[in-house]
Amino acid sequence: MTNFTSAWAPASLSNLGPGFDALGVALTKWGDTVSITLLEGSEIRVSFARGSKWTGPTDAKRNTASVAAIEVAKMVGYHGGISIEIDKGFRAGSGIGSSAASAVAAAVAMNGATGGTLSKEDLIPAVMKGEAIVSHSIHGDNVLPSLLGGFILLQSSSPEGFMRIEGASDICFAVLLPELEVLTINAREHLPDSIPLTRAVDHAARLGLLINSINTNDTAAIGALIMSDDLIEPTRSQLLPPYQRIKEAALAAGAAGCALSGSGPAMYAVCGSSSDASRVAEAMATACRDAGYECASITDSVNLTGATLTK
Repeated sequence: MTNFTSAWAPASLSNLGPGFDALGVALTKWGDTVSITLLEGSEIRVSFARGSKWTGPTDAKRNTASVAAIEVAKMVGYHGGISIEIDKGFRAGSGIGSSAASAVAAAVAMNGATGGTLSKEDLIPAVMKGEAIVSHSIHGDNVLPSLLGGFILLQSSSPEGFMRIEGASDICFAVLLPELEVLTINAREHLPDSIPLTRAVDHAARLGLLINSINTNDTAAIGALIMSDDLIEPTRSQLLPPYQRIKEAALAAGAAGCALSGSGPAMYAVCGSSSDASRVAEAMATACRDAGYECASITDSVNLTGATLTK
């Protein structure tokens, strides 16, 4: 065992098109770092680093990072104290997997600090439990991409039954974070209670087509299909007033498609090149600010590595 270990875990896009609670992808530029120090005794300490872009609960039973770290400790039979320091690279309620990144980074760091005996796949139950503290539900479309990297398809009710999709690894994204908080637990209140069978069948078919498009690296088809969700996004988009203006600006600037990430307010656009993504990101940011909302925007790509130890 080592006394001090830290890990970084990336942000992620989720609910990709018709892939609600089933499909996500890891990003490269935004992420969280969690540092673990093993202590004498049994105290669990939670703190946020100076300069962290967001701070949250420091109660070990309510913090997504500490819950994940404690689960890993149980898995490896560690019963000592733990100091957990969280450095948030982006704020909560962003729509790009804030709680997931913290849970994943904490689990990977805790595994490293206690000897690194667990594989990433072994850590799935721990990161899922950490994520559930925040969302009050089990869904792995942020935590699994953040942990494993790449595009991940999974069964929401049984996240251990996942599949990594190897295509479209060179796709480019324009990602926009409006200065507006949308918490997952609140956004889930806007979901429909039931849907007609015919619409469910159509939704499943569109998800199959999207997976095929990712496998074949068909940017145009991916873009069209991420905009094909007619069950979830129409209701959740109402939580972001400039949604339509931002989407139209992205498409006018050359994006193949534009949609919400997660429960929002983040939006992402699929682009064929980094230069296209730069132009689209600027257009999305301008549209958002013109609507009266400050925002941050980046161009990004698929992170194929997922979470990594940094020390």
